Amino acid sequence: MKIEVFQTKLTPFDRDVTFRVMTPDGYEEGDRLYPVLYMNDGQDIFRDEDSFSGHSIRYADYYNDYSRFLPQVIIVGIDCPATNRERSIQYTPYTKHFTVPEWSSYESDVAGTGKLYLEWLVREFKPWIDANYHTRKQAAYTGLGGFSSGTIVSTYGVIMYPETFSRLLCISGSFYNWMDCLDATLEQANLDHIKYIYLDVSTNEQGRLTTSEQFLEGTQMMYQRFINCGFDETQLKYRVLKGLTHTQGGWRLRFPDAVRWIFRDL
Repeated sequence: MKIEVFQTKLTPFDRDVTFRVMTPDGYEEGDRLYPVLYMNDGQDIFRDEDSFSGHSIRYADYYNDYSRFLPQVIIVGIDCPATNRERSIQYTPYTKHFTVPEWSSYESDVAGTGKLYLEWLVREFKPWIDANYHTRKQAAYTGLGGFSSGTIVSTYGVIMYPETFSRLLCISGSFYNWMDCLDATLEQANLDHIKYIYLDVSTNEQGRLTTSEQFLEGTQMMYQRFINCGFDETQLKYRVLKGLTHTQGGWRLRFPDAVRWIFRDL
C-alpha cells in the first residue's frame, strides 16, 4: 500500500486543493487495472496527521492489518474546505433558506456550489487520475462517497453522472434538511446505472443543523426513496448502529465495511 499526496487547482473556485491517492498492495508489480473510489473529506480517510482535527478513520492502519479481506481498489481522497461554512457550500448542489434554531451555528442561506465541484471532479480531476494511474475508467468500476454533508454531493453526483459513477457510499448522511431538493433530483433521474449503495446512520449523531432524531429520519427517508426506485437488499445496504457519535472515530468503525459492500462484486 502506498499513499501519495498532491496539490492541484480547484479551478471553479480558483484555489488549491490537496488530495491523496492510496494504491493497494501489488499495484506497482504489474499492469492490472483497478477500480477507484473517490472520497470527499479526504483529509480524514487515511491518517490522523492528515486530518484538520487530528482524528481520522485510520484506513491506512486498517488496510495494513486486514488488506486480505478488502477489495483491491484505488482510493482518492479530496480534502474539504477549511471552514464548516465553506464545506457546506461546496458539498451542496442546491440553494436553500433555513430557519435556524438558536442552538445551531448553521447558515440561514446556503447557495451551494456542489454542481461546479462535481463538474471539476468529472471533467478535470478524474481524467488526470485515469491518465496517471492504472484505473478501470468505466462508471461500472467507479464509486463516490462521503460523510455527513459530503453524502449530499456524493448522492447527487452518482445520480446525475451515470457515465462516471455507479457506486455510492454514504456514512452518516445529512439527508434530513435536503430531502425536498433530493426528491426533485430523483424525480428527473434514471437510476438504472447504479450498481451498489451503502447507507448508514447511528443513534447518537448530531450535526450543526441536524439532531440525532433527524439523522435517523433522514437516512430512513433516503433508504425508502431508493427502495421506491426499485433497489433491494442485493444492491442496497442500510445499517442503523447504536451509540456512535458524528465523528471520525464513529465513522472509523464503518468505513471498511462500506468499501467492501460497494465493491462486493470484485
